[in-house]
Order: sequence, then structure tokens, then C-alpha cells
Amino acid sequence: MMLRPLHRFLRPALYCLLAAGMVGTSQAHEPRRQPAKPFRHGLEAITRQNAEASLRFLASDVMQGRLAGSSEGHITAQYLISELEQMGYTGRIAEQPFTGRKGESLRNILVTIPGRDTTRKVIVGAHFDHEGTKNGAIYHGADDNASGTVVMLELARAAQAAAIQPAHTLILAFWDGEERGLLGSRHYVSTLGRDTASIDYYINFDMVGRNNDESRPRVFRYFYTASEPQLRTWFDQSVSVGRLENLEADFRPCDRTIGGSDNTPFARAGIPIVWYHTDGHPDYNKPTDTADKINYPKMLDIARSAWYLIWRMAY
Repeated sequence: MMLRPLHRFLRPALYCLLAAGMVGTSQAHEPRRQPAKPFRHGLEAITRQNAEASLRFLASDVMQGRLAGSSEGHITAQYLISELEQMGYTGRIAEQPFTGRKGESLRNILVTIPGRDTTRKVIVGAHFDHEGTKNGAIYHGADDNASGTVVMLELARAAQAAAIQPAHTLILAFWDGEERGLLGSRHYVSTLGRDTASIDYYINFDMVGRNNDESRPRVFRYFYTASEPQLRTWFDQSVSVGRLENLEADFRPCDRTIGGSDNTPFARAGIPIVWYHTDGHPDYNKPTDTADKINYPKMLDIARSAWYLIWRMAY
């Protein structure tokens, strides 16, 4: 097993002492003091207009379900690169090519925002592929996972709008091949080797645009590494600081590997994770997973909550 940095093991004990009132706040894991304006500028950059335009395009008929390795899958990657370049990330975007299980050409899209300390990293990611077409029907994948992809684009806008260098390097990752077995995230983690020890956190977005229970439209599942209790605290703070009215967290702390999405390879490498997930619904993996059914206010508040977490983790 890869040895983790000493602070990884000390942090949970420190939080327990804080809860018991045994350690003063001056000794706790304090946020790095940065001006409030950059954070607010980032928060204000997250808008429905951009998010909805991107989601409707990604989940449109013309994109044919964004099957990994298909021409539409490659168009999706180029679209993401174009959007990121328009935001001002030219020179910070890298394509990480790899081969799928059937020999198909796949690629991750990675944006690196160097920190003042480049030896520590925070990674935020979502997969952009879906199921393509089956028997002539288009599997649009609006929730799975155009929603997570769009949240990533909005977070890229937030980081650009903040216009301040993070303390630790921030990597924004768009994974390919998730529907074929977490291929993109698995490939990325496999290339890290001992560098996994430098990654403080991974945040994942997969299916963040729907309601599992229409009578409770604010509910979503918040998975997080249980041995890192600050991850729950930071979510609560994000709701208060951002005045987020569209979120009600169903907290799912877990010390074991959480399967089913791109957080899994990171968790298995011992990296603390957060996974925002609005849970299943009747349109899951069906052609009827379309853009008109997205709960945009909740999806955008998930992006705003995550921006607060990123601020605490990286800035």
C-alpha cells in the first residue's frame, strides 16, 4: 500500500480533538487567508445561461450519445477544449490519449492551474462520454453525464474569474471511457505512481442534474471519505456561505472504496474523495435522459458548493 503523507493520518485525530473542545481553533486546519472578492467573483461566474447552453448541446440529437471512441466522442473532447480555450486556458490544456479495450482511441482532457506549491494537488473531475445509440435510439445522457461535464465547465469559469493563483495545484479533469469501465480515470491514476501521495483530494461529479424523489427536489447524495470529517463540515459551510437554497444533502460517509464512478480509482489509491450524485431516476441509461428534465437550480448549486470546497482545499 502506498504510504500517505503524515498530515493525512493526523488530520482526522485533530478534528476529533476540535469536536471535543480540546484544541483551540488557532491550531486547527484553518483556511488559507485570501481576499473574499476572488472567491465571490468565482461564485458569480457560475451561471445558468452558460450551463444550460452547454448541456443542451452535449445532450442533443446531433451528439448521438457521445459514445467513447466515436466521432461524436471526439467532437465532445474538441468542444470542451474550445470552451476552455475561450475561457483563457490556452497553454494549460493537455490531452492524455489512451486506448480502449477494443482498440478505440480515447482521451482525457486535463487543465492544470499551477499552485504556489506544486508538490500538492487537488483534482476535480467528471466523465463526458455516454452510451451512444442502440437499436436506432439515441441515449442522450443529459444527466449521465452531461450534467457533471457542465459543472466542470462552470468550475473552470469560476477559477478563471477568481483570477488568483491557488496555493496548491488544481487539476480539472474531463474523463473519457467511464461507461466502458472507468477507463479514463483508471488510466490517469495508473500513470501517477508514487505521485498519488501528492494528491490531497479528488472531487467527482457524476449524475448531478435530476431528482430521485420529485417530492424532495433538493435532495442529493454526498459521498465522502469518512476519515476526513472536514469534508462534511465544508459542505455545510458551502451552503451557508453561498446561500444555496436548492440542496439537501443525504450524507454518505464511507471508509471503504465507493464504487460506480470515477472516484473509485482515487479512493483505492488512498486519496480522500467527495462525490456529488443526485441518485437514480426512471430515465437512467435510457434514451429519455434528456436536457428538458434537468433540475438546473440544483445542478448549479452543486457547482457553487463544489467551488467552496475547492477554495478550502486548494486556495
